[in-house]
Amino acid sequence: MKKILLSILLIAALLFSGCEAKPRESVKPPFWAICDEESGGMVYMLGSMHVGSNAEYPEEVMNAFEESDIIACEVDTVELSRDSGRLSEAMEFMKCPDGINAADCFGDSYEDIQDFFREKGIYNSVYDDYLPTVWSSLLMSKAARDAGYLSDYGTETIFLNLAKRQKKQILEIESAEFQYALNASQPMVLQVYNVQSVINENYESALSQIQELYRAWSSFDSEELERLCSNENIPEELSKEYAEFYQTMYADRQENMAEYITKFLKDGETAFVMVGAMHYYAEPDILTLLGDEGYSVVNGYNTEFSAQNTPKQNF
Repeated sequence: MKKILLSILLIAALLFSGCEAKPRESVKPPFWAICDEESGGMVYMLGSMHVGSNAEYPEEVMNAFEESDIIACEVDTVELSRDSGRLSEAMEFMKCPDGINAADCFGDSYEDIQDFFREKGIYNSVYDDYLPTVWSSLLMSKAARDAGYLSDYGTETIFLNLAKRQKKQILEIESAEFQYALNASQPMVLQVYNVQSVINENYESALSQIQELYRAWSSFDSEELERLCSNENIPEELSKEYAEFYQTMYADRQENMAEYITKFLKDGETAFVMVGAMHYYAEPDILTLLGDEGYSVVNGYNTEFSAQNTPKQNF
């Protein structure tokens, strides 16, 4: 459930947002630096959380952002939220196929799920036209909010808004359409399991998992983040479907992300890249893929930040 939850949080952040006044708190998220000595290219890599609190990011991260000419993200969620037409088009991927509805997808568990959503105040009959992955997103958005985290405080939202104010170049590594279609392609048994597991296992458990993830992210706890990446909680009967989806959700995308970063380096660019933190931990992770290309990735908090100089490792 844990790794699946991480994927659901992404789509939840794209679909649903909200903001309220919160005190600022210091965080130390996963952060790395990599340099191409030949081209002078420099890439700073930040592991993002798609929901969060009113975080104060470390000076090293802010300096790297200021130094970078290019800001690269999975999807420009800020721009997407302003473009209702594009958002509506992307949501078309999430609709049930013609002739069926959510009740058909959920089968015998539909009434229990419907009752649970009513109890949480998040049911609307319009969602009956959408795949279970949308119901998962609704549920995780509610759980994230109840755990104290909002998408308006997500890493991408914070840095994209700052980049727009500073008129920095923003590049999307993927697109909303791609991500929505990807989530819609998840095997139906997994989509249903994502919802059922939260309802059956205890809603409080979902809150705890989100808090656990945020604590690990905010303290750069790599050991805990690696543990959260394990698939130990996936039922044996779903292992085949999960392995297939894992390939498209993580492995294939991480190869594409690593290629994107490599291009920045070879082109001599100075770029600030932010993608979901788990893409740096789920195998084959981005850091390993870059290492396979001959690059040395260093801890961003122990690096001399300068696009003109090779970062010096000092662990």
